[in-house]
Amino acid sequence: MFVHEDERRKLIDWASGEFKTCKALIAKDGCVVGDHYHRNKDESFLLLSGRAIYVVIGKETWGNIEAPHVWDVPRETYHRFEFEPGSVLIGVGTETFDEADEIRGRP
Repeated sequence: MFVHEDERRKLIDWASGEFKTCKALIAKDGCVVGDHYHRNKDESFLLLSGRAIYVVIGKETWGNIEAPHVWDVPRETYHRFEFEPGSVLIGVGTETFDEADEIRGRP
């Protein structure tokens, strides 16, 4: 992740690759997302603002992570995020949404 800030703006450069999709999530009360893995898609996530209360990526866990923060999630890797209300998460993926590739639980 590259962060540059000056009097005009704050720039966060965080993802590079062959992405086919980009999504933004604005957390509401009790926001838990993920709790799944993908067989066909790699993802990268940027916590743009707010705080991640608890995150699991594969066998690693994080708690109370302040923005900005990046997580890379290779295919076949379980991921789960819990955010405080108002947090903003941006994600990119190497494949578009496929409900059949949203596999609940851990591999």
